[in-house]
Amino acid sequence: MVIVSIVGVLTAVGLPELTKAQTEAKKSAAEQEVVNAAKSCSIALITETAAPSNPTGITGACAKSTNDTPASLRATGGGKTYTVTIDENGIPSKPSET
Repeated sequence: MVIVSIVGVLTAVGLPELTKAQTEAKKSAAEQEVVNAAKSCSIALITETAAPSNPTGITGACAKSTNDTPASLRATGGGKTYTVTIDENGIPSKPSET
């Protein structure tokens, strides 16, 4: 009976922390995925080679921004969306959280 009580208390304390850690990991993974996709896109734009296809979970187009149309890549994870904008020279910005 004591063992069951201890396991119950540990579960009650540990489960929310585990869930929080998983959510943070998903956020971090989404941010890194969009940064890596933007770097690959930037290299393709600067070297004028074929743009890579977006990995799963990445939305947006690999293109240079124009005055009218900002080009950006987005990834979502852990309830957050991260966006990287590609400027007119093909240089990616730092990821912004939305």
